[in-house]
Amino acid sequence: MAAQIADSKTIEVRLTQAENLVIAHHTATVVTEYWDIVYAPCLTDEEIAELVDLEEQIFMRYGIRPEHMVVTREENDYPHPWFPGSKSHTYSRLCPKVAL
Repeated sequence: MAAQIADSKTIEVRLTQAENLVIAHHTATVVTEYWDIVYAPCLTDEEIAELVDLEEQIFMRYGIRPEHMVVTREENDYPHPWFPGSKSHTYSRLCPKVAL
């Protein structure tokens, strides 16, 4: 699936950014859409609600939960440039085509 994403042409990217969370929703050829999610371990209640909303949107659209769409998941023990105050971060790439 990673190769198909790499072979896709990006049509649009919508970015949602908070203090400890970034969600990049990509619309692309070949795979249709995918999400890159980066977050620090100190998510706020509002940021958790944002992830829950995303999960519900994906379930309503595809009938699957995000854990079945994981292309990549990395837990990194170093700060992400967007979250310099955090000692670690998690990166996940989700693509519905993985589960379909």
